[in-house]
Amino acid sequence: MRYVITEEDKLMFLQGTLEYKYRLSVKDKNRIIDVLYGVSQVGSYNINGQSDIRRTVDITLLLDDFYNIENKIESWYGLDFEFEIGIFSILKNDYLWYPCGTYIITDANTQYNAVTNTLALTLSDMFAKLDGTRNGQIGGAPVIKIPVETEDGGKTILRDALTTVVKQQGGIENVIIDDIGEFYGMESNNSDYLEYRKNNPEWNVLPYDLEFNVGCIVSEPINEITSLYPNIQKYFDVYNNFCSHMIPSCENSAISISNDFLQSILLSDNSESVTYDIQSIKNVTEVFGMIYEVDRMAEESTTSGNVYSITLEEYEKYTISEYIAFIPNTNNIADMHLKINDLEAVPIYYENTATPIKEDTMVATQTYVMQLKKVDDKWRFYFLGQYQPHALCVLTDSDSDPVYTKKYFSERYNCKNIVLRVEPDSPFTIQRIGIVLDVKSGDRYENIKSDSVAIENAIYENIKSSSWNDVVTISTLCVPWLDVYEKVEWQKSNTGHPEAYIIQNISHNLSGRAPASTITMYRFHPLYYDYEIPY
Repeated sequence: MRYVITEEDKLMFLQGTLEYKYRLSVKDKNRIIDVLYGVSQVGSYNINGQSDIRRTVDITLLLDDFYNIENKIESWYGLDFEFEIGIFSILKNDYLWYPCGTYIITDANTQYNAVTNTLALTLSDMFAKLDGTRNGQIGGAPVIKIPVETEDGGKTILRDALTTVVKQQGGIENVIIDDIGEFYGMESNNSDYLEYRKNNPEWNVLPYDLEFNVGCIVSEPINEITSLYPNIQKYFDVYNNFCSHMIPSCENSAISISNDFLQSILLSDNSESVTYDIQSIKNVTEVFGMIYEVDRMAEESTTSGNVYSITLEEYEKYTISEYIAFIPNTNNIADMHLKINDLEAVPIYYENTATPIKEDTMVATQTYVMQLKKVDDKWRFYFLGQYQPHALCVLTDSDSDPVYTKKYFSERYNCKNIVLRVEPDSPFTIQRIGIVLDVKSGDRYENIKSDSVAIENAIYENIKSSSWNDVVTISTLCVPWLDVYEKVEWQKSNTGHPEAYIIQNISHNLSGRAPASTITMYRFHPLYYDYEIPY
């Protein structure tokens, strides 16, 4: 949840001199213990859209009529600080107070100076309670497990799993968590997302059991869940809600701040800095996922009609969520099944879908991994891909280029999952600048356990890396109600018209009665996801 910007908020900047004050409310849960008002001698309020700890405050506050707090400081350590910035409104003859988040003390150098009546504090938002900065360890059972199946035999929904971790393990009461799931099941990525969800009922379920050792940090299962699919963020908003949702593309967002407004609050005519990130432009994105640890493996198989048959020793019944690897002796035909020993032949589908694999999805002599699941009391083998999920996304100006074909990239990179992203107007296609490769592996990519998720990540990362990312930094009067991922309008000094930008970071210098904001924003580019995927 973000603060809703009003016209009154903007009009205040037309009143001439601005007078700022700061308010810290010391809270025990929702109960206010103390309230401190004052002016900042030195200090900063930072908002980083790329960090889990999104908001930090470092401030030395000249207090208004608040004395004898030496004994209070020790008791404040375990309490929360609600930070607000106030601007005096001539129209209302009073301060308008803007929420700037809730915090905990994260530095030992909290000091009170009785001579000058100043208080120095270093604060971080509530994610510091989850990532080990201030506690966050999970105790109790030696192994913390989040199973694929619930106790009643249903499937664990990712959103529910994340909510449980944050509330039960993190002790966070207020959460705003959107659906988490397959790329094409998300409203922001697919105009037909409801139809996709209908045809793929397990689009948002936990794909495998998660296990964590006692003593791990709460952020570990949070990160594990949110990194299953690309572009998901988690943070605390200005109202102290734990939030998790996709980083907004702002495709359908209105311009919240006009160029005229930003230009009017510039500190000087030369307070604009522009950086062109040419070096990071990439037009071919290759993604490697984890190497599977399979439960059983068959190196030989036979084929009869549309059924592969394999033999496994001491295998008497199918088991939910098993990973089975085998080497087909022929390319598959349509409506392919897999049969183990004398058990029933089970149909093979694309992961978490009701779509049978297409002809020639599996190639003879290659090793493939299946996951066994049960849907509506019927067994399914979900096709996950080769031993290591692997996908390639290519920015091209044509899908009929005689040289740069899917076959060309498949052979060159030994990859079957090729996506051609056709953008004829882009200046960075392979035809214009050649192949510039960006390989993604390790770290969060090790959470990728299927070709389909590897494909989703390859598309998303390719869109990001092949956009013209000019980054603009401007210095303005302090605007306390601005937040990251706000869509604004800005006209650079060397251009004749404004463009849409997305705010990425904000740093407020809180010194004195005339604080300033440094706003960093990147050029907005529409994100097109309507590409042909390999199946």
